[in-house]
Amino acid sequence: MTQATSWKKSPWTRAAVTVAGLLALAWLLRGVDTHELRIALVEVPLWVWPLSVMGMVASHILRGGRMRAEWRERLQMDWRSAWALVVRHSAWVVLAPMRGGEGVYLWALHQHGGIPIKEAGVSLLKLRLQDMAVLAIFAIAVWLPLTWPLRVGAAGVALALAVWLLPMVWQWLAHRIRTRGDAASTPVRLTPPSLESWAYALSNWAVKLVAIALPLWHLADAPFIAAWSGALGGEWAAAMPLQPPAGLGPYEAGVLAGVQWMAALPWAEVAASALAVHLLMLMVTVVSATIARVLGWSSQDLRRHN
Repeated sequence: MTQATSWKKSPWTRAAVTVAGLLALAWLLRGVDTHELRIALVEVPLWVWPLSVMGMVASHILRGGRMRAEWRERLQMDWRSAWALVVRHSAWVVLAPMRGGEGVYLWALHQHGGIPIKEAGVSLLKLRLQDMAVLAIFAIAVWLPLTWPLRVGAAGVALALAVWLLPMVWQWLAHRIRTRGDAASTPVRLTPPSLESWAYALSNWAVKLVAIALPLWHLADAPFIAAWSGALGGEWAAAMPLQPPAGLGPYEAGVLAGVQWMAALPWAEVAASALAVHLLMLMVTVVSATIARVLGWSSQDLRRHN
């Protein structure tokens, strides 16, 4: 174990990150008027909440589609088992500190699909790189200080570059692994994301950001584009490795930064709105993972038997 990895896994580090996240959340919420917050929650149109939940569920389903595209040649993965793997992985990632739940992806693929841990780890790296590329493309489209046509054009160019460059990065990584790896070990299969995978990734993130922005739009009384920018900021904050359990604190700070980039609104109201939406997201993810486990979809054998 390297010194950096040991530091990240230290219980003292996890405790410090957790305390820092909770203190940051408390500081952001220090000026919240709970009476006004209750009124804002009641005044949100009833259709907003179920539509937001359906959007979050749809996002998980689209991620399941990307999972099936990732492992189509190796595993017998139907939509139910793909969705179950996604929500199980997501639940552990958001609940475990320091994104420790990422390891569930590796363990589940090895346990139920016989995929070597190293190969599952390479797959996870590829999917996370693709996620960061898509979030960067959306950030260019929303945050770049240019006119809308130029921003959209720049985002399109960034997407084309990502689709073109990631396979090259993968070829370089494959070369590094082959030259450094043990010649007697099983070679790791390194395939770049397919166009189908990119379609699922783009649609997943677009749907998820709209699902998050919808209640933010009403709760914070913000323009929709500011709410969408806040949702994007929250997802960027959630992608950072130093995370307390459930991402409480950093996520709300990311939402606040995203909203403030587009509109000057009271900090406390935005932070409280972000916390409400964050708790909704956690509930949807954990309930989905629980349903998948109860129905037995999380434990299906993914190996091909033909």
